[in-house]
Order: sequence, then C-alpha cells, then structure tokens
Amino acid sequence: MSEPGRKRFPRGRDTSPDARLVVIGLGSNTDGPGKINEAIEEISFRYDLLARSTRYVSPPATEGRGDECPGETTASPSATEAEPRPYSNAAVLVRTSEPHAAIKAALGEIERHLGRDRSTPEAVAIDLDILLIQDQIVREGARIVVPHPDLETRRYAAIPSAEVAPFLRHSVTETRLSDLAASLA
Repeated sequence: MSEPGRKRFPRGRDTSPDARLVVIGLGSNTDGPGKINEAIEEISFRYDLLARSTRYVSPPATEGRGDECPGETTASPSATEAEPRPYSNAAVLVRTSEPHAAIKAALGEIERHLGRDRSTPEAVAIDLDILLIQDQIVREGARIVVPHPDLETRRYAAIPSAEVAPFLRHSVTETRLSDLAASLA
C-alpha cells in the first residue's frame, strides 16, 4: 500500500509532447472492491490519473464471460471456495509518455505487489491490462495485443473503457469506445 507522505504522480501532469492517453482495465475475483481500489491508488502514484470508471460485477470467468451488472453485488451466501467467483471490473484513463513495455512492466509490478499469483488462475487478486493506447497498435509477433482483443468483444472491458474515454477510438477499427460499448450492450 502507500507510504505516508507519498505524493500522487509526483511529477505533475504529463505534458510531454509524446504523452498518450492509455486505458487500463482492472479485474479481480477475490476482493474486487478492495483490490481494484488499491490498484487504482498504486496507478495514481505512477501515472497521471485522469479518470476512473464505476466498478462493474460480471459472472465468474467462463467461456463467454461478459454479462456484467453495474453496481455493488457479492457472491451468493452458498458459494464455496471451489465455485467460480464473480469478477469486479473497472477501467482507468491515464496519460503517460512511457512506451508499452514500460507500462506493462509497471502494471506487472503492481499486480505482484497486490498479491497476483499466476499459479492459481481461478483466484485473481488483481489483473491489470493495457486495453488501449491512443493512436497506437502494439504487436507481439503476429498478434495484436493493444488494442486488447477483449475491447471489441467483452462488455467487462468495453463498458468501463467507454465510461472513462468515450471519445477515444479503437486504433484498428477507428470505432469510438462509446460506440463499441453500445454495440455490446
């Protein structure tokens, strides 16, 4: 967590000419509200945080996940540890001049700090994904990783992203995020 006296984004606004708007998706199925809030706090110490979305709750991770319900809900009282857990999802909009690799590394550090253990994929303390970098397409091999593939197909990515940056356009399709979210609603 944060140390006393630690300043949020101590450098002030990132006004560098090469600064870009970046949408970061957040997800958790262990302590959704708590972990998402902690992650947003950590992001705000690293980046120029411009906006944060509402927290959305979506069904447990399964093929076809994406039917989220806005608002604060919890798993049913009969849920056991073996049952899949609902996800809490959100998005933030930041401005940074850091390249994709540096952002990805910083988000990985935050995930580890907040207890992400990739050896237990059914229990996700926090998942941080770069969903969109303004006017950029990032490839890893032949695969496009930014814009994130889920941005066009999953409501848990599209709806919070559209909430924080409805005016931004998908770097491949040129579709506004608000229109992407509306098409999935």
